[in-house]
Amino acid sequence: MNNIAISAGHHLTKQTAADVLLSGGNAIDAAIAAFLVAWIAEPCMASGGGGAFANIYTANKKAYLFDFFCQTPQIKRPASDLDFFPILVDFGDTKEEFYIGTGSTATPGSIDGIFTMHQHFGTIPMKELVLPAIAAAKNGVIVDSFQGHDIGLLRPIFEASTQAASFFIDGKLVQKGDRIKMPLLADFLDYMGTEGKAAFYKGEVANNIINTHKKKGGLLTQKDFDDYKTIIRKPLSYNYNNTSVLTNPLPSIGGSILILLLHYLGKIDPKKSPKSYAHILEVYQAMKKVVRIGKSTKELYAAIRKIVPNFEYSPALSSNKHGSTSHFNIIDKWGNAVALTTTIGEGSSNFVDGTNIHMNNMLGELSLMPDGYHSWQPNIRLSSMMAPTIVVDTFGKPIIVTGSGGASRIPSAIMQVLNYLINYELPLNEATDFPRLHLEHGIFNIEYGFESPLHSKEIDDKVLAWKDTSMFFGGVHSIYKQGNQYVSKGDERRDGVAYSKT
Repeated sequence: MNNIAISAGHHLTKQTAADVLLSGGNAIDAAIAAFLVAWIAEPCMASGGGGAFANIYTANKKAYLFDFFCQTPQIKRPASDLDFFPILVDFGDTKEEFYIGTGSTATPGSIDGIFTMHQHFGTIPMKELVLPAIAAAKNGVIVDSFQGHDIGLLRPIFEASTQAASFFIDGKLVQKGDRIKMPLLADFLDYMGTEGKAAFYKGEVANNIINTHKKKGGLLTQKDFDDYKTIIRKPLSYNYNNTSVLTNPLPSIGGSILILLLHYLGKIDPKKSPKSYAHILEVYQAMKKVVRIGKSTKELYAAIRKIVPNFEYSPALSSNKHGSTSHFNIIDKWGNAVALTTTIGEGSSNFVDGTNIHMNNMLGELSLMPDGYHSWQPNIRLSSMMAPTIVVDTFGKPIIVTGSGGASRIPSAIMQVLNYLINYELPLNEATDFPRLHLEHGIFNIEYGFESPLHSKEIDDKVLAWKDTSMFFGGVHSIYKQGNQYVSKGDERRDGVAYSKT
């Protein structure tokens, strides 16, 4: 196989990756360029002020997990000194409170991450990889339906900022069909392409951020920026039905939950219809076991240790949040594969002056603070449910490259797509579109499309039967080795897009 394939959350992110691959770049080059474009095309999910994870599997069968997620600040200030205030986001089925403001921001890793990836695997100069994003920032990007929906959800955050000018036209918040331009970001990216990551972590931009945090109730200092480093980890690996599933290791918890779900699901009889009542029960029982042990961190780690050789304990914070998260996958003609998932939380409403960069609000996520707001420990890498995943066959060749947005639903959404691909051998389109299940907070959510309603005594949680498909169940974008070619599929629940070319 020597074809290229891409799946992503936005057509411009996808097209940018394709252009880089077709011009001779590798999957890592394409991932860097696509990620930068996502800062404009998917502005509620991606930013230089956020963080990400990149699962990279090289053509010579080497596996790496680049952790450039957000880090807690090194110095704490009294809560009364912080710019830290609540906003309410209306998700339709529920309302959720988040805290935003300068004091909600952890040290961003996005920019350090792309330069670390480039240092290890990049083949095209960074000053060229920034060009598509510069063009998008100058010319603007038309807001699609999914981005318009997300921008509408986060209206209170944009309205709380005097710097969010890119998100308003004639005083009105942009919506589907409007064009977002970020001219200041274009200038910053041009500068960054020449100066490297120091363009953000040192000098004028860093001083701007640090002074804002000092004067306006924030926490970040130059030492936070000086000490931030992307961590290259060994992916968590689990042998599942003649494949090796490579996913996000600790301290993030999403990959561990995915592995446990697959373990408890076990080997499925493909003769049993995946829409059947019996299969629903199998998935429910696997989810129930993970929910039960997930209430105790020690039990969770003990369960993983039993099934993953050489598993090492690491302190982790659980994540259970709505979040604004995006994912894309790329495989190049040489067989290098990248799965990258990113987020800025909901955003802090603080945009860095002169850059259009929206800073994260990771410290304003109660779910990341198990003992309450401001309970975080200084200078640790935050945890996440994000689980970019690559599955390889017995010959060490990638057969699935996948990941999802969807916060706490990420592991279960990915698990179900893997189940349909590995156990049932469904085509990728069918496996992605197939209805999904999710158990959380004592509610067993059943997406529309299964054969019959549940009425079993074996289900002791409340059953919620959805009347339609929904972004609640994630957005699993994937690449799959189907026959002798890689095919790709974007999840329509989140307006996903795909591209492949021989």
